[in-house]
Amino acid sequence: MIKNAVSHLRITLAALAGAAALWVYSDAVHATSKTDPNITHMCGGVGAEHLKALQAQAHAFNLGFWMVEGPRGTYLADVPIQVKVAGKTIATFTAEGPLCYLKVPAGEYTIVGSHKGQTRAITAHSGSMNHYLRW
Repeated sequence: MIKNAVSHLRITLAALAGAAALWVYSDAVHATSKTDPNITHMCGGVGAEHLKALQAQAHAFNLGFWMVEGPRGTYLADVPIQVKVAGKTIATFTAEGPLCYLKVPAGEYTIVGSHKGQTRAITAHSGSMNHYLRW
C-alpha cells in the first residue's frame, strides 16, 4: 500500500513538473517578425527556470545572442532590437530577457540593441548561437 502511494506521488509530482515547465516556456515570447515572415524569434530567460526552458528550445533556431551589462555581465531585459541585412532592417522587437534565439534564412546579420541611450551592434551568421551585445 505504501509502495502504491509513493508511486502515485511520484507520478503526480512528475505531472506537476511537466505542467510547470510548459507554464515557464509559455512566458518566453515566440513571434514572427512583422517586417519579414521568414524571421522568427524567441526571447526571455529572466530567472533560472525561464532560462532553462528557453535554452531547451534552442534546437529550433539558428542564431542566438545574449544582452549583458557591465564587467560582471548582468543580464538585461526590455532591450529594443533591430535585425539588419546589408543595412536594411528586416525585423524589430523588444527582447523580454537576456537571451534571444532567431530562426533566419542562411546569411550574415547585424543585430543592433539599445540600452540606456547607447547602441551596440554585432555581426552574426546563421548557425552561430553564442553572441553578446555588451554595454
